[in-house]
Amino acid sequence: MKRLGYTADTEAGTLQNLGGPLRAIHGLCTGSIDGKCVAVFFFYGNEYAGFDATGVAQSTIKSQDGKTVTLSYPLYLPSDPQCCHSGGEREYQAHWENGKVVFSPPLPEQPNHPDK
Repeated sequence: MKRLGYTADTEAGTLQNLGGPLRAIHGLCTGSIDGKCVAVFFFYGNEYAGFDATGVAQSTIKSQDGKTVTLSYPLYLPSDPQCCHSGGEREYQAHWENGKVVFSPPLPEQPNHPDK
């Protein structure tokens, strides 16, 4: 995470208690002032398995049970200010399949935008 320019925003105690083998850690862009630069990093066992998407403004890990991670993304409409989204939210489930993290439904390139 650090090499990619992110800092985990998950407490150390929480990280130690995550079940596996599939685990997710939420991270902020290191040095971000407003927190509008985030990513979710996935690990399978002790190996890094990738992240959700680039250019994500906000996301939340809703739940994870070692097999499935549920993520939520607020949707920003073109007229929305950076502080406040008005397009609702979308949820995606991530799971491990054939050696990689797979999203259902498929994760769009820009998950905070309703049309992308």
